[in-house]
Amino acid sequence: MKQTIERREELLEKIIDALLSTGVSDLSLRPLAKSVGSSARLLIYHFGSKEQLLAVALEGVRQRIEASVRELSAKEHPNSLPEFLRMFWRWAAKDSNQRYFRLLFEINGLAMHNRRKFPDDFWGGSGLLAWVQLFESEFDQLSKKSDGPPGVSTFVLATLNGLLRDLIATADIRRTTAAMNVLIDSLSTRALQPKNKRKRRI
Repeated sequence: MKQTIERREELLEKIIDALLSTGVSDLSLRPLAKSVGSSARLLIYHFGSKEQLLAVALEGVRQRIEASVRELSAKEHPNSLPEFLRMFWRWAAKDSNQRYFRLLFEINGLAMHNRRKFPDDFWGGSGLLAWVQLFESEFDQLSKKSDGPPGVSTFVLATLNGLLRDLIATADIRRTTAAMNVLIDSLSTRALQPKNKRKRRI
């Protein structure tokens, strides 16, 4: 049993790396299995359908992003939501990190056309909505116990998604960063920023 779990985790890491390199357009289990040194039969055994495999892969990508952002946050110690967002944007805008979001958006788009084929948890806590947990755990201002306005986390994530999609599509870092600063300025309120904190641009 332990070997089976370890083999599944090993395959998942290879699958994620393969998808980050090639994307999911025209994805077929047989070529994917060959590229990771396995077989389509074993991929089905470990992950189920292609849609279930993509859902697991998306969660794996999200975990990689979360681990990297948490590590960076532990080094830089942002002490306000605006500071955290500046740090996150600098990280996300790097070419080496954009591949994560490119794959997330691609899988998300595919899922929108085949919503019924994807498992329920893809749309719940272990899927796309789990992004909220990263922000809520890093910043009490976004938690339910906060005095901040309701819907802030959804607003921030929706805006970030849009800006990251724009950046990936156009490679216009200047314009998208300027828009990011508009988002940060809009959050620089008493409910979201410590007193006596001056605004600082990226």
